[in-house]
Amino acid sequence: MLTTYFSHDGHLSSQQDGNLRDALWIDLFEPTNDEEQRVEADLHMEVPTRDEMREVESSSALYTDRGATFVTVRAVHRADDTHPPRLASLTLALVGDQFVTIRYATPRAFQQFVGRSQKPTAHFASAASALLCLLETLVDRDADILEEIGDALEPISAEIFAQNAAAMKSIAAADLGAVLKRIGSSGDLASRVRESLHSVARAVPFLEMHLADEADLHLRLKTLGRDVQSLLEHDNFLQTEIQFLLDSNIGLISIQQNAIMKTLSIAAVVFLPPTLIGSIYGMNFEHMPELHWRFGYLWALGVMLCSAAGPLLYFRAKQWL
Repeated sequence: MLTTYFSHDGHLSSQQDGNLRDALWIDLFEPTNDEEQRVEADLHMEVPTRDEMREVESSSALYTDRGATFVTVRAVHRADDTHPPRLASLTLALVGDQFVTIRYATPRAFQQFVGRSQKPTAHFASAASALLCLLETLVDRDADILEEIGDALEPISAEIFAQNAAAMKSIAAADLGAVLKRIGSSGDLASRVRESLHSVARAVPFLEMHLADEADLHLRLKTLGRDVQSLLEHDNFLQTEIQFLLDSNIGLISIQQNAIMKTLSIAAVVFLPPTLIGSIYGMNFEHMPELHWRFGYLWALGVMLCSAAGPLLYFRAKQWL
């Protein structure tokens, strides 16, 4: 689908069809062959294919061709809450005084940019200004996701390191495997945000070299670069916390498994002597002195109880129970 955005005193208005040469921003979403050919003919540029957009080499993501500047960045995209997050490639091109976007997904950052671009307070002096606004919105969205990850890790940390006895009992009864999945989901999301931020970090110096010498644009690019670096540091902090929580949770799982094995071992030791006594008196030999005892049955039961109580008292004295 091809959508054109026209500038009126710095404000954008969208049209599904219009003269491409007069548009400030041209958005290609899952473009057809006819739409690609139309853009290539009118703007004298070559639209990258979907496979080319997925390449991670800097030479494929950042390049100039026929006077046009191309930048491919990654945006965290989640279709809905039931689908895991993934990275969507967005190719941003500056062709003269026009801004072109090529995409095959609609991440939340792009939706926010579209909403921001059509607000009365929005102002785009040039196509380069619109491109920078999209990159700034993408970084803002990554920052929001990092905040969500931090908020999600707080209750996990509270569950793992709860100090009162009641909380520890609830943790022991809870499924630590589910906690492990929550930690893993946060780690996966943080790694995708990191890749998105790295794609923007690579684009900033490239744009500084190829954008027109406008002080305002270069100042915004420097600010954007500093924001990206600070967010990458915050992402590193979250990754460290995630790894710490992951190790702690695995340690708790090991403790629970050891407690289960300890219980089974104690049960085996406690019931071993009574089982031995019962096995002895269950033998079918003809001459066994105890078989003719009047209180032999009660005697055997008493010996079994004492043999079971002995190990229990010993374990309690050693504070193993």
